[in-house]
Amino acid sequence: MNYERHVDELPYAHGGIAAGVGVIKESPDDFIVNETLSFEPSGEGEHVFLYIKKTGLNTDEVAKILAVHADVPRRSVSYAGMKDRTAVTKQWFSVQLPGKKGPDWHLLDNDAFKIEHITRHLKKLKRGAIKFNEFKIILSQLDVDTELVKQRAERIKMQGVPNYFMEQRFGYKCQNLSRAEELFASGKKIKNRKLRGLFLSSVRSFLFNKVLAQRVKQETWNKAETGDAFMLDGTRQFFHEDVVSSDCVERLDEHDIHPSGPLFGSGEESVSKDAYEIEQAVFTNNPIFCEALMKYKVEFSRRALRVVPHDFMLQWLTNDKIELTFKLQSGSYATAVVRELLRATTSRLG
Repeated sequence: MNYERHVDELPYAHGGIAAGVGVIKESPDDFIVNETLSFEPSGEGEHVFLYIKKTGLNTDEVAKILAVHADVPRRSVSYAGMKDRTAVTKQWFSVQLPGKKGPDWHLLDNDAFKIEHITRHLKKLKRGAIKFNEFKIILSQLDVDTELVKQRAERIKMQGVPNYFMEQRFGYKCQNLSRAEELFASGKKIKNRKLRGLFLSSVRSFLFNKVLAQRVKQETWNKAETGDAFMLDGTRQFFHEDVVSSDCVERLDEHDIHPSGPLFGSGEESVSKDAYEIEQAVFTNNPIFCEALMKYKVEFSRRALRVVPHDFMLQWLTNDKIELTFKLQSGSYATAVVRELLRATTSRLG
């Protein structure tokens, strides 16, 4: 199967016709991300916590730099989430240094890399330990319907957007999906743990997107479907309702809970009735991916179908340039918000 246009072909929630076109990431300064952790480091312990501002480097490259500077294995460096290379980002890293004072971290400071805060904690930084990511995004070279942009922005603010996994999840032109399908279909065991994890993550995200796409087409991505499982906002906890109650509808409207979709794996299914039928249809149509996830014992989980940007604001800077600011919970993509506003192409920098 050709997966190259998987993300491009995902249906839109707020209108099939784009409000216009523009450019994203014309320069790294046009895409700023600041990470806030879900906890406060204690200030003591064997794990050094570093808050780093970077540009032109991806998260893994920074982790390798820290490991070399501290003379520790790469596995001793942890982070909560991945950040783009073509952006100005601030994020936390932890370095395990039991019984050691550690090096002079500020020797690493340069134009592309600056350590802004240093503290310690008793435990290492775990993936997903993020309260929110704060974005400031400038979209330039706009050719748009101004009124339609304003209308879309208001709908995004009030209703949120489909919580799709975006291009970053699938590799260049979604090639991770094609490579995964070929390898999984061959029955060959993928010995490289990192590569195996990358492919399993990609196909799991693909299955979620297919379920969400169907819910968007049915206009139930932000509504209760019979037999749904609902995620509590800002958590990974969910509950099932066989029959949708008025209380559930009210909580959906208040963004306290969200309908959820499957992150396929081994374990008990947590939906029923109409929601179950939608999910099972996707699984049935993608047996190679589902069998691989079962084979490697990936645990079944769920993810919210909807994400509502917090503190969403749109400001016109010039006639052909706007600035978006908003906050997203860990795991959601800023580009999923942008795509509902207009069709943004990436500059050669991105």
